[in-house]
Parts: sequence; C-alpha cells; structure tokens
Amino acid sequence: MNKLLLVATCSLVLTQAFAFDKNNDPKFFNPNYNHKFSALETEAKLPNDMTPWASSFWPHIYGGIAFRWNNHYQDAPVVRKLQEEIGTLKDEIKEIKKELFSKPNLTPAEIHADNMKIQDAKNQISTLLRLKGAEHQKLFFNIKRPENLADVRRMSQEEIDQLSPTEKFDIYKALKDGKEADFRLTRNVLNLTGPNKAYWEGICNGWASAAIEFHEPKVTTYEKNGIKLTFASSDLKALLSYYHFAMTSNIRTQKKSLTNRIGERCGTEFPEEAWSIKNGVEYYKTVVGDEILTKEVPSECVDTNPGAFHIALTNRIANEKEAFVAEVVRDNEVWNQPVFGYSTKVIYESDTLINHSKGTRKQVRVKTRMDYANDGGRMFWEQDDPEEEFYAWWNPTNGTENYRAAHKDFEYILDLDKKGNIIGGHWLSYERPDFIWLKRSKGFIGTGFLYGIVGYMDDLKDLTTVRK
Repeated sequence: MNKLLLVATCSLVLTQAFAFDKNNDPKFFNPNYNHKFSALETEAKLPNDMTPWASSFWPHIYGGIAFRWNNHYQDAPVVRKLQEEIGTLKDEIKEIKKELFSKPNLTPAEIHADNMKIQDAKNQISTLLRLKGAEHQKLFFNIKRPENLADVRRMSQEEIDQLSPTEKFDIYKALKDGKEADFRLTRNVLNLTGPNKAYWEGICNGWASAAIEFHEPKVTTYEKNGIKLTFASSDLKALLSYYHFAMTSNIRTQKKSLTNRIGERCGTEFPEEAWSIKNGVEYYKTVVGDEILTKEVPSECVDTNPGAFHIALTNRIANEKEAFVAEVVRDNEVWNQPVFGYSTKVIYESDTLINHSKGTRKQVRVKTRMDYANDGGRMFWEQDDPEEEFYAWWNPTNGTENYRAAHKDFEYILDLDKKGNIIGGHWLSYERPDFIWLKRSKGFIGTGFLYGIVGYMDDLKDLTTVRK
C-alpha cells in the first residue's frame, strides 16, 4: 500500500486568498498607482542610464568584498573538481525526488530505498563541502595582507591594483584622513564571512539596492603620499553593495534606510518537482521517513499576490521609470535582483470566474517576462559561462557585451472588478517572486562613531554618484 498522505488544509479563503491583504498591496510601493488593467503598458524597459548594474553578490565563501577578485581569474583545479562532484550529487538528488514525487503507488520499501539514496548523497555533499571549505580557507582567508601603510609602500603598483575592494578603501581612508591604516573595513568583512558558509550567502540585498540607487561607477584613481590607488568599477560596486548591506545591521542606520515591501519571505524548501496546484490551492510533497507527505504551501510562500505584483511592476517600470528589487527564488533561498524591464502577453479574458477575489467581474490570464540585472559570483574560474562566472570587471559594463541580465517567466490570472481595476489574482506557474521591495531613502546617511562601519565608509561618497 502506498503511504501517500494529504495533510489537512484550512479554509481556502483564509490560507490562499486571491485578493490583496495586509502584506500584499501595491499601495506599499505607491498608493496612487493606476490599477486599471487596460491602461497599463504591456511592455517597458528602463533607459540605459537608469538600468541597474550587474555585479557579483560577493559570496561569503570567498571572503565577500575582501576577496581579491582581480588576482583570481585563474583556475583552481581542486576547488573546481570538488564543485563538479557536488553538482553531480545535487543533480542525482533532484532526479530521485522527481521520480519519488511523480511515480504512483510506490511501496514503503521503495520510498525508504530512495530516501536512503538521498541521505547518502547529502552526506557525501557534506564531506565534499568540508574539503572545499578547507581549500577556500587556504585560497581566500589564509593570505598575507598589508597591516600598515609601510607594507603598502613596499608593494608594486600591480600588487596594489590587485588588492581587494576593502583593502583599497582602508588605504584610501588612511591617506585621506592622514592616519595610519588599521584596515577596519577588511576586518569587519572577514569577521562576517567564512569558507564554510552556504554558497548562496552574500550581500545580494545590498548589491540589488545599490545597483538601482547609484550610477555605475567608473574607474577612479586617488594618489597621495606616494601611494596610487586605482578603484576598478567592480571595486566601487563592491563597496557600495556592502554600504547598503551594512545599513541593515545597525539600529541607528536602519531607521534612516527605509524600505517598502510587497509579499512575505518564504522559509520552506520545495523545489518545482515537489510542487503542484489544484483548484487554485498549491501543494508540495516531502519525504518523511518512509512516507511521502503532501502539504499545503504556506501562505508566505504563495505570495507575492500576482495582482499586486502586476500593478507594481507596470507602474514602477513604465510610469515612474525606476527599478525595484525582486526576490526571484520563491522558496527558502534568497536571491535579490534589481528589475529593469518586462513584457506581458494576454492569453485570454473570461467572464467565467474561477478561484476569484470578491467583487471580480472578469479574469485575464497573462504571461509575463520579468528582466533583471544578474549577480554572478559562484565560480571565479568560469569565464565562458554567464550563469557561473564571477561578475567583476575593471571597467563599467552597462551597454556593453559584458553586461549580464537574466529573466523569469511567470503565468497568472488577474481579477478585475466592474471598472476594469485589478483587485487580486492567483498564480498558475511555479515561478513567481517571493517578495518585491524598494529602498525609499537615497544617498549617504552620515558619519560618526554611532553609525559603526556605515559611518566609517561615508567617504565613499567622494568616489561615487547617486542617481537623481
């Protein structure tokens, strides 16, 4: 007997509502947005001078922005081999789960056997990650760094150019203030990062909002007291990204860095092969012991409401002509990306209503492509695979062949009231943004001891410019 269990769900109206609610309302972006579906542009793209820049998300496993990226476009055979083995095992787990969740009438013995294969693969991955972490420790953390300006003066210009963004800024700060370098920012970043962090952990939230707020940095040189510093475009991108990230870790700077969000963060893991939808209700399968459980997807993993999303997307890009941030992975991982364009195609309109919000008179089924700047940074040795390469360049990339973008395809139904206004909707595709957000305040927020590392980095304002 197949032990496939369906976990009881609560009321559909309460758990997977189709109308806007307290966490899903376009007013959180702007209360004056146009909600009339027929008045919203079906496609739009920001001009080049307003397009967010592509960048690394500065993974913690490389030391974040203390990574000497300009000295590491080289092969790392041991790390590469370990990464390939980890990737193969992850693919195996995905295939086993796909079979588990798609085959009918599996016996408990079959489920147990497949689950043991999954656990064995996970154990192998853990072992490989420890070995990979040890290699990362040697390559990126156990390296000799300058401790004072005298050390810097003993370096060649090529060696100075290859220092990390944090080291360059610490030297810049010391020269500008006429003090000895204490490498405070470098120490701050290295204390945050580590060789055994998850591969997706980094500062994508800081990068995504900084890429919207600041013009793409140009190569900038500063020279004083016989030391010449050249900040590459990606050095300054890294520093701006960390500045935005650091704002969220200090209670005083948090109050000056306001954000507005639509949707909630999902904390449940359920890949697409485990997901299904029936009568507007979403489910996912998971293996527990020798059983396959089918559970209702939590409400925070069903949003962002597609109606709120569509209103925010079209008004923000087409009318306000500004970007916003979307968390593009809908389950537990977090990948913040700055959105700069979209296109929408109407599949059909219908007066026959299904799974609708109260007050709905018509439903419109649409497919939408959402375009965003991308944030590579997984494997610095890959230079010919845009999905895997480390996104850092000496020169600006907007409008060039080095610019990296990606997109997500969504499908959903919009609920329209008798006036043709969007009042809600529901998703048809697995893909959707987990939540979307934008940062309200702009520019640098001040200096001083109480602002911590954010205050220390205030001189970054002399090297970069804010978009108007």
